[in-house]
Amino acid sequence: MAMNRIERVLRHDGIVAVLDMTAEQAQSGDPSWVGDDTWKERVMAVVKLRSIANEPSVRALIGDHAVLVSGDDKHVVGVVFIKGHPVVKSVVRMVRQLLRQPGPSPTPSSPSPTGGL
Repeated sequence: MAMNRIERVLRHDGIVAVLDMTAEQAQSGDPSWVGDDTWKERVMAVVKLRSIANEPSVRALIGDHAVLVSGDDKHVVGVVFIKGHPVVKSVVRMVRQLLRQPGPSPTPSSPSPTGGL
């Protein structure tokens, strides 16, 4: 399911790559990743920088691109995007949406056999 969510973010023009990593994935070394693989090492370096800086969010500027990494000890999201591109206005919102854990889907309530008595 996480892959569908980050693939949706990658579809936006101006987004180059997206990382979605839980604490479990960080330990196993297998984060969810879509996009240009040449950015993976740089994004992981920004993830480390976020941890060292002890900040919830870090933005790194690299040439014509920016890397935004945000999260906490349990879940981190990173997005690589083109600086100055109109998508910049939406990147923070997209990251917040990715950080929200999808809640359990509501189950339809079945009528009580006693009719509520």
